[in-house]
Amino acid sequence: MGYKRSVGDLPASANVVIIGAGFAGVATAWALQRLGISDVIVLEREVQPGRFASGRSAGLGRQLAEDEDTTRLTVRGAELMRQLPAWAPTGGVLSFDDEVTANAYLDRARRHDVAVEPGLKDLVMARWPQLPDLRITHALLVPSDGTIDVGGLLSLLSQGVRIEVATPVVRVEAANRGASVITARGSIAARVVVDASGAWAGELVAGEPLATFKRHVFILDATVGEWTPWLWHLGAGELYVRRDGASVLSSPCDSAACPPGHQEPDLVGEAHLRRLLDEANSDLAGLPITRRWACQRAFTEDRKMRLGRDPSKPWLVWAAGLGGHGATAAPAVGERVAAAVVEAL
Repeated sequence: MGYKRSVGDLPASANVVIIGAGFAGVATAWALQRLGISDVIVLEREVQPGRFASGRSAGLGRQLAEDEDTTRLTVRGAELMRQLPAWAPTGGVLSFDDEVTANAYLDRARRHDVAVEPGLKDLVMARWPQLPDLRITHALLVPSDGTIDVGGLLSLLSQGVRIEVATPVVRVEAANRGASVITARGSIAARVVVDASGAWAGELVAGEPLATFKRHVFILDATVGEWTPWLWHLGAGELYVRRDGASVLSSPCDSAACPPGHQEPDLVGEAHLRRLLDEANSDLAGLPITRRWACQRAFTEDRKMRLGRDPSKPWLVWAAGLGGHGATAAPAVGERVAAAVVEAL
């Protein structure tokens, strides 16, 4: 990655200390650079950025999300992402098993000026005939959706950013003009602290903890056309599939509560995927799995991203609870959080 690696001791002070080098943290640093804000440092507990959630994203560039504010961020994020080489304009398809949900997404698309092509099951079958019995009543083709090179995006957002890896933060204490960030390598006096620590957000600053869930992703030994749009089925038996190089990536959209940290794939997740594919009468159900991993998604209690200034700590800005939309929303999250940082400085 193109970030500035550690060259010695930590600085004694900084304008902005960002805790966490996942999508939220590096996007905030990227946006602050664009605003001309200097003396920014990102602290990452692991030996590389984006290890637990961001780096394990499935990379679906989905604009239409479950609520208005998230969709506002994902639409803006995709707009910015199209200017970056990490984005591939494949398009995406959302499918539904009931008309009410389909119409809600269609209305949301209209409110956010996202062009869509509504259709029925045949819209999906023309692109994913491998899922003939998937229970679909309605579908939306979103031509402006895409796929994201997750590693490439993390690298692009990190360009020129000072990231101190292997630097766990032990605690954060309020000080006269900001806060003192105490790490295993020393302390930094910060005017503003951004909590972008993913599933751990809130632990260091006595905030409301997040709920963390494990999800599986699998690579199947199958092929689809180069520009086949990804498919996300939003209904009973939720799953998504997308082209991944010469293979097919798929997830059963499982959601098991888990503690923050490294997540290992398990046989329960694999069985879940194979059952869903089998119920769809798909040839994909019996194909070999060539790679598998588990990621974690972190949510606030109301499932809305926690972005902006903390009402009780003038030195604290939140960048947390991205809830699985971090890849698409990242540049917009960075913009919103950076604006709050500037206000707090």
